[in-house]
Amino acid sequence: MAILTKSWSGRLRYAPLLNIAILLASVVAFGLAVSYAHASIRTPMDNQAQIYMRPRPTNGKIIVYSTFMPFFTILQSCLDLSLHFLISLHPIYSLAISSLYFIGWLVQWSIWMHCEISGIGFDNAGRGETCWQVNLDHRKNSMIPLRSSQGVVNGRVGLGAVVIALYVAYFTLALLAVLRNRRGGGKGVKIGSSEMMR
Repeated sequence: MAILTKSWSGRLRYAPLLNIAILLASVVAFGLAVSYAHASIRTPMDNQAQIYMRPRPTNGKIIVYSTFMPFFTILQSCLDLSLHFLISLHPIYSLAISSLYFIGWLVQWSIWMHCEISGIGFDNAGRGETCWQVNLDHRKNSMIPLRSSQGVVNGRVGLGAVVIALYVAYFTLALLAVLRNRRGGGKGVKIGSSEMMR
């Protein structure tokens, strides 16, 4: 079985378990993101917030804002798990992917925090330039659209932080595997019918 390949030996061979945890957290975050997007699309514009009034974003923009990283993380995690078990995924690939997705999730999470949870008041005109939620009819003293709930927003943002932490752990395991392989003499690792240098 590929989980026991020489590229991922010792404790490092359990890296796919982190990938499974990332996949599960991303699936739940995706479900919450779809719920948030649906509620945002159904929430009417706030007629009282004239100072912030900008055109309502299209439904597509709302969906992309809400689901971008969870959706692509689900695809990437399924691909990684398939590669790991079918053709012995190399740690260098995992190192590159985990660093890219860590950055992507950090950006996504920062935007979610800024626009939905950060506590910046409604009188901050700059926020209206970046966060379309200002224009929606929202709950008192929050940026949450009227038809969504605090639990959905907190759950999605919380799972985003969990995925970021899991990617840090996955990156660390991949880095340790790469360093261990380099110290081992740089021998090739079989991947399918080709040889890949460590």
